[in-house]
Parts: sequence; structure tokens; C-alpha cells
Amino acid sequence: TVTVPALVTEAQLGLAALTTTVVLTLELQELSSAKSSWELNEQEKVDFGTARKEVAAGLFKGGRTRMALGRYTKIIELLGHNDNFKDEDLKTKSKELKKVCELNKAACYLRVLEYVEARKACDTVLKEESRNVKALYRRAQAQNSLLNFQECICDCKLIVEIDSQNKEARALIKLALAGQKAEDKKQKGLFANMCKALGKGPIPEPGKSTTDDQDDGDYPDIDMPQESSSTMSTADNAADSGNSPEFAGSSA
Repeated sequence: TVTVPALVTEAQLGLAALTTTVVLTLELQELSSAKSSWELNEQEKVDFGTARKEVAAGLFKGGRTRMALGRYTKIIELLGHNDNFKDEDLKTKSKELKKVCELNKAACYLRVLEYVEARKACDTVLKEESRNVKALYRRAQAQNSLLNFQECICDCKLIVEIDSQNKEARALIKLALAGQKAEDKKQKGLFANMCKALGKGPIPEPGKSTTDDQDDGDYPDIDMPQESSSTMSTADNAADSGNSPEFAGSSA
């Protein structure tokens, strides 16, 4: 059962415009025993990887991007430990082949709109070759699609520094600048709406909070009883003499 239509989109199978799940019935007619990857020597690994790269390129050109991506990934896994190659010439060829497959992986991921994975593939190449124009450009494409406009512009500027005639990078800079301008305008609008929302409600008088106004409405004024002048006078005199108000005027 194939749940990803792109994996079996093939005109020869009558599935050129496939959009649904397909169940294929296969009949095994011949089986040849091939060497496992760990059984291959250095020359065989490079030869096998080169042949599979050509197959992957054909799949990519034919629009079978997912299958091409799978081939490139397998080649990279096969050549994963090429630093251990004893033959220096084969080591160089192996590293170059692995780099090309990483770049082509990035192209595949861009086509299927998986921009984070495309960026990762480019980062892998740029760790070894920081001024690789293809890796920089494809990473810039991924950054632009991820709305990381400043990062996109930085990569494109480096490309122009390396190759001043690179029209694709210059065009992408303009696209990223337009995207950044639109994003800034959007953020400005959101900020303005937030400010409007925060500014709603009554504005309290100077020195008086809205909480005070609410308390006045909840609790009505209460008239407190006033003490008589004679009582207040007695209490005041007692307080002045140091005696308790209850015993003011009594003899010792």
C-alpha cells in the first residue's frame, strides 16, 4: 500500500495524475544477491554511489521527487564514513559525491516544501565549505520561505560578494526585502490593535483610581454619630491627666 501518491506517480503505470492511496500487487520474477554495504570496498562504494546518483537525477527530472530524495539519502549513508578511506583519491571523490547528494537533497526538500530539512542539508555542506554558492542560495530560498528574511538576505549578500553577476541572488534579495516590509507592516498593525485594546475603558481623574469610584458605588456613605461636647471634654481632660476616661472625676 502506497500512502504517498508522489512515490508512484508514473506515466508508464497510468498513474501520472495520482492523488489518492494506491495498493500495488507485485510479483517477484528474479532475485539476485547483492553485496551488503559493509561488504563493499572503497572503489565499489564510490562506483555504486555514482551510479545511484544518476538514477536519482533521472527520478528528480521526471518529477518523482520523493523517490529521488530516498536515493540521495541512501548514497549519503553509504559514504558516511569516508574519512576512513585509505585511498586519498577515492576519499576525495567520495566527499565530492556526498556533497553533491546533500545539495540535491536540499533541492528535493525545497520542491516538496520541507524548508527546515532543506536548510539542514545546506548547513551540512556549508560546515565543510562555507562559501559554496549552491548551498548558500538554496538555504536562502529555504529561509525566505520560512519568513526568516534577514537570514535570507545575509546569505544572498555573501553570494553576490562571491559572484557579483549572480542574478538569482539579487532577485531573491528584492523578494526578501519585500517580504520583510510586508511582515513589518503586519506586526505594526497588530501592535496598534493591542494598544487600542489596552486603551479602552474610563480614564480616572488625577489622583483618583477607577477602583475608588467602584468602591463609592458599592458602599453608600454612612453618617457616624458624634460625641457630645461634655463627653469629649471629660475624655480630653482625663487623657491630659494621664487617667483612664472611665475613671475621670472619681476620688482616689
